[in-house]
Amino acid sequence: MKMESFILWRTVPIFLLLPTVQCSESQSQTAVFLPEFALLPQGSFMEDATEDQFLTYRYDDQASRTTRSDEDRDTGWDAWGPWSDCSRTCGGGASYSLRRCLSGGSCDGKNIRYRTCSNTDCPVESGDFRTQQCSAHNDIKYQGVTYEWVPAPYDSSAPCALRCQAEGGSLTVELAPKVLDGTRCRVDAFDICISGVCQEVGCDRQLASGAREDNCGVCSGDGSTCQLVRGQAIPHLTPEQSLKTVLEVPAGSRFLRLNAKGPDMIVIEAVSLQGRKDETNLVSTGSYVIGNTSLDFQRGTDRQTLRTHGPLSSDYIIKMKYGGSKDTLVQFLFYQPIRYQWRETDFFPCSVTCGGGYQLNSAECTDIRSNQILPEHYCNSFPENTKPTPKLKECNMDPCPESDGFKEVMPYDHFQPLPRWEQGPWTQCSVSCGEGGGWQDRSVLCVEEDTLGLFSQVEEWKCTHSPRPVTRQVCNSFVCPQWVAMEWSQCTVTCGHGLRYRVVLCIDHRGQHIGGCDTSLKPHIKEDCLVPIACQKPRESLPVEAKVPWLKQAHELEYHYTATENPTFVPGPWSPCSTTCGPGKQTREVKCRVLLSFTKTEVDLPEGECVEDRPQVERPCYQGSCTGVTDISSGLQTRGASFIQTEEVYSWDYRGFTACSATCAAGKQTAVVRCVIRKQGEEVEDTLCDLSSRPSVMIRICNPEPCPARWELTAWTGCSASCGVGIQTRSVFCMRLLSIDQQDILTVSEGECRDFKPAILQPCNQVDCPPAWETEPWQQCSQSCGGGVQVRKVYCKQLLSTGAYRRLEDRICSGVKPDTNRDCNNIDCLPYIAGGEWGKCSVSCGLGIQRREPLCRQLRGMGQQVTLARELCVGLTSPPLVRTCRMLTCPKHKKDMRPKGTKQVPIKNQVKQTVKHGTKPRGYEEGVKQCPVLMGIHRIYIQTRKEKRLHLTVGGHAFLLPNTSLVIKCPVRRFPKVYRSWLKDGSPLPSSKHHLITKSGSLKIHQVRTQDIGVYKCVAGPASDIFTLQLIGSTSRSTGTLSAASLGPYWREMSPRCHGHYSGRELIAPEVTVSLLPLRGQQVSLLPRVKERLINITLQADRGEIQQEHASELISSLLTHMSASQLWTTTTKGEGQDKDRLPNWSEYSSSEMVVNRPLIIRQQQILPLTFQKNINISIGHNALLTYDTRSLTIRCPTEGFPPAKISWTKDGALLQHNDRVSWNSGGLHIIQPRISDRGQYKCTAANTHGSDSEISQILLPDLV
Repeated sequence: MKMESFILWRTVPIFLLLPTVQCSESQSQTAVFLPEFALLPQGSFMEDATEDQFLTYRYDDQASRTTRSDEDRDTGWDAWGPWSDCSRTCGGGASYSLRRCLSGGSCDGKNIRYRTCSNTDCPVESGDFRTQQCSAHNDIKYQGVTYEWVPAPYDSSAPCALRCQAEGGSLTVELAPKVLDGTRCRVDAFDICISGVCQEVGCDRQLASGAREDNCGVCSGDGSTCQLVRGQAIPHLTPEQSLKTVLEVPAGSRFLRLNAKGPDMIVIEAVSLQGRKDETNLVSTGSYVIGNTSLDFQRGTDRQTLRTHGPLSSDYIIKMKYGGSKDTLVQFLFYQPIRYQWRETDFFPCSVTCGGGYQLNSAECTDIRSNQILPEHYCNSFPENTKPTPKLKECNMDPCPESDGFKEVMPYDHFQPLPRWEQGPWTQCSVSCGEGGGWQDRSVLCVEEDTLGLFSQVEEWKCTHSPRPVTRQVCNSFVCPQWVAMEWSQCTVTCGHGLRYRVVLCIDHRGQHIGGCDTSLKPHIKEDCLVPIACQKPRESLPVEAKVPWLKQAHELEYHYTATENPTFVPGPWSPCSTTCGPGKQTREVKCRVLLSFTKTEVDLPEGECVEDRPQVERPCYQGSCTGVTDISSGLQTRGASFIQTEEVYSWDYRGFTACSATCAAGKQTAVVRCVIRKQGEEVEDTLCDLSSRPSVMIRICNPEPCPARWELTAWTGCSASCGVGIQTRSVFCMRLLSIDQQDILTVSEGECRDFKPAILQPCNQVDCPPAWETEPWQQCSQSCGGGVQVRKVYCKQLLSTGAYRRLEDRICSGVKPDTNRDCNNIDCLPYIAGGEWGKCSVSCGLGIQRREPLCRQLRGMGQQVTLARELCVGLTSPPLVRTCRMLTCPKHKKDMRPKGTKQVPIKNQVKQTVKHGTKPRGYEEGVKQCPVLMGIHRIYIQTRKEKRLHLTVGGHAFLLPNTSLVIKCPVRRFPKVYRSWLKDGSPLPSSKHHLITKSGSLKIHQVRTQDIGVYKCVAGPASDIFTLQLIGSTSRSTGTLSAASLGPYWREMSPRCHGHYSGRELIAPEVTVSLLPLRGQQVSLLPRVKERLINITLQADRGEIQQEHASELISSLLTHMSASQLWTTTTKGEGQDKDRLPNWSEYSSSEMVVNRPLIIRQQQILPLTFQKNINISIGHNALLTYDTRSLTIRCPTEGFPPAKISWTKDGALLQHNDRVSWNSGGLHIIQPRISDRGQYKCTAANTHGSDSEISQILLPDLV
């Protein structure tokens, strides 16, 4: 075995320092072991292993000292010295740095510090470091005999002692009190020994970093590079088909665990990545190496278990080989690596050669088996895969030769911005309409701007610091225009045959009438109709009367044409006369129009749609004689001469027009008619003229130009809510009025309206709503059969005028409170076979057996367990009916009481010796491994009224009121109290002021609150039991915790096996009882139906059928939402009490139970030193970082109910998760801080009752 080179030259000075050691022939039989078999500091300090005083001081190199910090000056320490050489050349060693105390040895703190070094793996042929140290003593005789020494099994009491075992024997000797620095404390961990003390090392090979591998084997990973695979299979083997593959596990998989229950045999075929195959039959219990991967296999009478930590070096094809007629059930679980993963590339070349530039990296989709680069869609197919964000860093910061050598270095050059994406215009859509839409594309280029403002195209990788814009999008994804037919009109006749019409329009997706529809698909617009009434006489046409031209014009102007729901010709206004005197002509435009009833707007139609006669579009006009100057009055007088009666003195005459009725959009002017003296022309009273001969009213059009654009408003809609805060909307259009008479309006763009656009919505009914009940959805039924219960939460809430909800007490809401629970799945479960109580052991000492009888049981729909006839359970699977039992050891002869080899051997030369048969604790017998007996009580505890402190026993489920102090006792036999430990939700629970572990092993919790909810476990060696704690009225449960169901089986399987002395009293399903707290003075009891439900839910959680969190939530909801009369019955002693005084947990509102408003706990803290690599502060304190700082954690502990939601901001902007910045319940974590991370960080804790915030300032010096 190859030894590392430094061992020899490190060992030589050790022997030179001990010149008094004599090695004569007489002493050659005994090895000399030094007390300090470790590295000795050279050229610096040496400190005693047991005292803080210096043994030797040699300090000559003043130039190697670092500059003293202000804190060093304040505390009396000199500056730290240089780091020593690494204790190892590979495999992870240790290096130290020393400092001296300048105040006469009265300085606080350590004079030595350590760090890891040489963390690269050693060559395979070099072997294990601890093995090398043991084999170094092979040539030294021990008690006159030479041995081949190998490392002894791990001893937790002395992990850093060099304990070696004689190969092939049982002799174990401590060859040195300390192993060399850098030696692993144990094989399966990164922790190393330094100066005889086991130091915690993370998976990143750094001291006390706390880094741990995830299930995928990634250090500080998030579990995103692998997938959990679990399932079961039944191969159904026969003698004809005796071998079948049940599972394929790819190389790289971890934590493989496989259980096979049945007679068949497990066969593993290992296929290496090079294609070499190796098949192994697992026959007997032991450790195997298959495909360069070690695994443990255990085989029982009817069960086989296979475990390996992994990772697998080969593909495993697991097969089952026929072993009997009974089927074998195979259950498996492992973490399979995701084959296609993102891997970051190296950084691309620097953007400049000098003067300060930048460089980026990218990520490639890689096949981890073949190490080939694949297209990105391979990696995108796994939701766990997240493509790493490109990283950017500075490069080539040296000044360019032609510059003056002085350039301001900035993270991003202000005068040369980063390259950016530039996108071109979208192309025309591939289709004009359609449900699926079409496509349109655009070009995207990566461009860079130089110092002159000119842009040039560069490689795309330079723009990967920002997302690449999309180059294709969907367009015109709306329905194409289609024909829409309106309702049919009435028949054109009142009797007999006629016609009816309808309007057919081409309507687009916005409901507007446009073109573009296929004319061949247009529905017909007219059809025959029949009125079932006999006609009496033929229809007559209306006569056409001949009128004076100007009178006919007056009549036409007087008649207003408007569009109807039937197509109708609508004439426009007449144009001015074509001449200024004499005869001329006037023209007008006539359109076929229709009124859309659903939009109340008029639209133009083709003339063929109108079936009536088209009005004339041209007429003659006369502007008076062209001889002499005539005014409008004389012209009118001439044209109306035929109406003036010559025999009368007075006559009617036109005297001009009135003012125009509008300034735009075709107003009207009416001719003024006056009674005048016919000869003189003077106006007189109208009564003097004959009223019957008064001329008709004549009107003309004026100011025909369209009006300027203006906003047109519709009426406000009804309010969307009657209280709280509602919304009213209206439509606002920019319109131009073309004709007032015909209400012809043209919609134009909003830019043509110059005024501010009126509001399109406004709040309404801004008043507080009356309190009302609000219900959540029903939760899952507690049982699939046998009478379960569904619960839901019901709140009394009030919607405020601000839009927020206020939670109120139940008494404020009127009306009956909705039900909070209901029965469900009230059907009988299928029968099953359960085991009865175990009988007595067949022997009084030694190893025997126990038996029990099978029982046919059934859970009825009302929740009762009943025993059925055995015939009803024929063919069902039965639990084990026979098991082994070990009683006290049978008595032996006196001479055999002390096995050979127990005689104590004296330890020479300060060498400790461990003898195989040591002294056993009291009560133990040789050859029998006794288990600790943990005497838990399987009980449900329910607190009915406030109590200062409660004493309960492990093994139960407790539902307590907040602010109650709790003592959980853990009674154990045959196990030292001091070695008991407690876990919460699977994590070790250290003793603290809030969680105090007493000397008797009990756990004290001071005033339980929401954070204390969880599963507690008392561990006494291989024995353990759990205690579940839930708060009554609590609506929150911390996530990520382990349930009791998940903790229990795992702990039992991973614990050492041993035999206990239970005398056959243990039951397969322990009896569960319900106890009300406090135990004294109870005058009520739970109704039997409620108690049965509580017990069934608890047993389901214990059997792993439902999660413990779900069970706790069901029971808590059941207790807090059911009324007192639904829960309680008074005992005989308390029958006279008022029912209103029965316990009712719904009265314990959140405000009474815990703190309402969240509160950030401001903690006092000594500020961390700036040279520390990992800085941990509490919110409210500031931190000064350096460029050697590796990580920063800002803790933000809170209290309040409901538990607060934590958010973080930096300089007022909301923080986002990335590869360096993240946060969880432990606080805000920043990895490798940089200049961009400095600033003001705010932690805000908020819940429904309020919020609290606190600020920390993070400082980082500028680059020099």
